[in-house]
Amino acid sequence: IRQIVSIPLALREKPSELVVRGEVYMSYASFHALNQSLACSEAKLFANPRNAAAGTLRQLDAAIVRDRALSFFAFEIQHSSSAFSSDLSSLAWLSDIGIPAIPDIAMCHTAAEVIEAIESIGKRRDELPFQIDGAVVKLDELSYRDSIGATSKFPRWAIAYKFPPEQKETTLLDISAQVGRTGRITPLAHLAPVNLAGTTVQRATLHNQSIIDQL
Repeated sequence: IRQIVSIPLALREKPSELVVRGEVYMSYASFHALNQSLACSEAKLFANPRNAAAGTLRQLDAAIVRDRALSFFAFEIQHSSSAFSSDLSSLAWLSDIGIPAIPDIAMCHTAAEVIEAIESIGKRRDELPFQIDGAVVKLDELSYRDSIGATSKFPRWAIAYKFPPEQKETTLLDISAQVGRTGRITPLAHLAPVNLAGTTVQRATLHNQSIIDQL
């Protein structure tokens, strides 16, 4: 984690206690640079930035983590010696002391505004420098969160909205037989290259006979 440049090793203000929760991710730029480097060395390429980020964090060599240019942003303070009344003010404070906070936040006051904000993020997915699969709606007033509480697994004051999987049309060029390690033969589609979810797709396994019949 110390190799991720966006995570500061020293803060501008030093609270006596601070626990921050966030997301480590790989930008599209870092992802394409990594796959280009792997291709030059004839190594296996990563399928998408999420897999690349997870695989990088499992590396035991810190130099590899540093070279792959991961990024980080915080989305929540879990515990702090400093007091805050709202989620937005706490994230603004994190940015002030040098910890990057989640960049795309909309303050909503009605259900209609929440829906509008989610739709706006969905329309701009392709313009973001990193991969996302949804949006999180959170209650901003921290005192209300305490009274609403949480289950054993999830907070009751937040809900995740998942965007539909990205779909694009392309051309089926050929179908070949792929033999697995057990000898099972699976049809493999060869496609005209199409950019999908941050990666170029040229092949797809045709393992679902009912969908093949439907199409």
